[in-house]
Amino acid sequence: MLKTKRIAIVGGGPTAVYTVKNLLQKAAGLHITIFEAGRVAGCGLPYSEDHNTPDMLANITSVEIPPVLVSLSDWVRSADARLLKRFGIVRENVNDRDFYPRVLIGAYYSDQLKRLVQSSAPGQTIQIETETRVLDVKPDGEGFTVFIERGKNSARRRFDTVIMATGHRTDFDRPEPLPRLFRSPYPVQELQVGEDRAALILGSSLSAIDAAVGLATRYGDFVGEDEALSYKPSSKQKLRLVMASRKGTVPDSDFFYPIPEEPLMIFTPARLELLREKGQTGLLAKVFKLFKQQLVSDDADFVESLGLKRFTPEGFAKAYFAMRKTRQGFDAVAENLAQSERDYRDRRIVMWRYTMMRAHEVFGEIVPFFDQRDLKRFRRHLAPAFADAYGCVPHLSIRRLLALHRAGCLDIVALGEDGTIRYGAGSFTLVANGREESFGTFIDARGQSAASISELGFSQLDKVLATSDPFKRKNSEREGDQFRLRLEDRSDADIFCISIPVMMERYPFAQGLVACSEAAEVVAAAI
Repeated sequence: MLKTKRIAIVGGGPTAVYTVKNLLQKAAGLHITIFEAGRVAGCGLPYSEDHNTPDMLANITSVEIPPVLVSLSDWVRSADARLLKRFGIVRENVNDRDFYPRVLIGAYYSDQLKRLVQSSAPGQTIQIETETRVLDVKPDGEGFTVFIERGKNSARRRFDTVIMATGHRTDFDRPEPLPRLFRSPYPVQELQVGEDRAALILGSSLSAIDAAVGLATRYGDFVGEDEALSYKPSSKQKLRLVMASRKGTVPDSDFFYPIPEEPLMIFTPARLELLREKGQTGLLAKVFKLFKQQLVSDDADFVESLGLKRFTPEGFAKAYFAMRKTRQGFDAVAENLAQSERDYRDRRIVMWRYTMMRAHEVFGEIVPFFDQRDLKRFRRHLAPAFADAYGCVPHLSIRRLLALHRAGCLDIVALGEDGTIRYGAGSFTLVANGREESFGTFIDARGQSAASISELGFSQLDKVLATSDPFKRKNSEREGDQFRLRLEDRSDADIFCISIPVMMERYPFAQGLVACSEAAEVVAAAI
């Protein structure tokens, strides 16, 4: 008789959904328990209604989201009229390139998880425990003890396999040390300003855009569509928002590229594998040389415009952000939006951007093999440049920022190297570029940062890890073991980590849904 394998999945977001999908396709004899801290399983924090409003748009098109049982587009097309009406969607106009509100995508994942539960085969059971926190995981004999907490009750459970799939983390459970200091823009619904109607937002990327739009919709309304979109404050006292970041730039508008993406011909995983097999010392320099060949082949004019004397990671990143700095300010934002709209209409590809978007995925496969020196160089210089190149936002999000600026409610400031933010006398003061301005509210919207297992609260597990760099890969390692945690006395233990904050150190582009799906597939195959 086939023994039932008891599997615990810590976290109930999209990564867990993809993991369940792949496990159910694998074999019978499975009892899967999903522990989710939130009220609803499937959606995860970035797509939860508890942390987002319908105004928060995801920056990934429908067709790019890996399907669970059906694609997102097909799910929307078959949705009931009430859901379509809520989000202003016309069934006949649903397009594979559509951007959707995060909460709609969350509803998709929650629905798909329910259908996975219903589709499980005999011998396969799935148990979902919401509002349940996993406090720690302790290796115990050949299995694991999982310590959980639900409300005021605590318990411990035994499992054969543990998969850590915790997603984005925030500090919203911790008390704020200062009034109107928000360590995270989420939950967006809780953001508010004081009597001065002013907020300083640290960051100018996706999380910062969420904070700005979230506050805007709380204290006013966006009116009209497309170029006629405007912002109307609900009070005579204007909302005053400033996004401050080191470089003072917002992500570019979503750009046109072919779907499915065309494979690169020079900078390929196979060629990087050959370089890796020759030795991991100095690997970044060898890999980056190959990347240069690809970029020059695709867009020689762009490479020449950077004016690089030496094509190194440091030099490339410096030149790239110098180019981006020339496009600061809302006039540049509006110009980029107009150009992106023309490119979509004419189906024109910006080749350097398209190449960098595809290349970051290839880089993602080789970074786990870098030594510490190369890893530090990549994370400091190249990761930000690639994230900026592919991290574009929906046109509607850009139009909202422009509408806020036209209404006199939003500005962007470059902190540079000398800008400061200080607190005193009940307000937060920004000093940068010769301007000094005070705000009653401060929001840290710099986005998700990397974390260790112990920082996630798993102290007992952290004590028995065989290495402080759990995702450092070796040439001799099996592909399926890349997310297996190595324990001091159990190198082949069935415990895997595809927790986004922990993965980010070695998998700097792990936050996307495609990466979640791919990691889940690898782990399910290894069990």
